[in-house]
Amino acid sequence: MAKIEFNDFDEYLDKLQKLEKDDVVPIMKMSLYEGTGVVVDGIRSEIQSLHTSNHASQGPMDYEKKALEKGLGISDMESKGDDINVKVGFAGYSSHKTKKYPKGVPVPLIARSILRGMSFRPKNDFVGRAVRKYRKKSIEAMDSKMNELFKKEMNK
Repeated sequence: MAKIEFNDFDEYLDKLQKLEKDDVVPIMKMSLYEGTGVVVDGIRSEIQSLHTSNHASQGPMDYEKKALEKGLGISDMESKGDDINVKVGFAGYSSHKTKKYPKGVPVPLIARSILRGMSFRPKNDFVGRAVRKYRKKSIEAMDSKMNELFKKEMNK
């Protein structure tokens, strides 16, 4: 009959149990933030590649592009049950003030008008392009960060 010996198995099992008892949510949050950063960088590069014009019917105007770059951000993470959620979006106001928007045109409104188009503006889904383009890189970044953090925890 074959005999198998594990020299460090008990130690490994103890570390796994300790890791299970500890809250793994911080590790998950850090890896999720890493992946979100990849997507945000992708959206930022798509914004920078937008061709601007002097008229809104031909594409985003210069002040709109600058407002999108400035207003892009990541929300605080939320935990609901077993899920951890983070949102990427636009916030704030542009420097272009109007009678209707004395604080400046809201950046989410600018983003929505470019993403979905208007009667005088063609649609330009730069966010969807970035998400599709950087999805795999984001997953790889989250995976590598999570593995790195788990290895660090297991070596304690």
